[in-house]
Amino acid sequence: MPVFEVDWEGLVVAFESRSHQITHFFDRESGEVEQVLERDAARHAQMSSSPRFVAVPRDGGERSRGDLEEFLARCEDPACRRDLTAALQAPNFAAAYREALMRHPKEECRFFQFKERRAQERAETWLSSLGVPFVRPAARDHSAPATGAMPRRPH
Repeated sequence: MPVFEVDWEGLVVAFESRSHQITHFFDRESGEVEQVLERDAARHAQMSSSPRFVAVPRDGGERSRGDLEEFLARCEDPACRRDLTAALQAPNFAAAYREALMRHPKEECRFFQFKERRAQERAETWLSSLGVPFVRPAARDHSAPATGAMPRRPH
């Protein structure tokens, strides 16, 4: 199988998605990621039955307690660490964690970078499990704002 350009942005978005209204499909021939609304039953069935496309697994992302605990261990701000620790004890720990992060903008920014890296790692592991050859994307500079990035529309 030839190495081709992978739509890393689309794949990371797919791995971060928690939507139950959209399925993301990876195109084994082009490396692109297609979004299909669940209500588009015909297109969903067509892509699901095609060997060319494979559904990207749904991921819990920030709702995963393991990811939240892992980020907590990396948190540099003592006050934020204290708030995040308390948030993990809440019945709805994911929502409490998000609320705690919002009170600490610097750590919130670091959390989103962490989440993106974790999604990237999961995407790479998944592609490897499919036997898809790929080249890792260059590391992004999170200190500079992204320019020219347009979100993909669901089909």
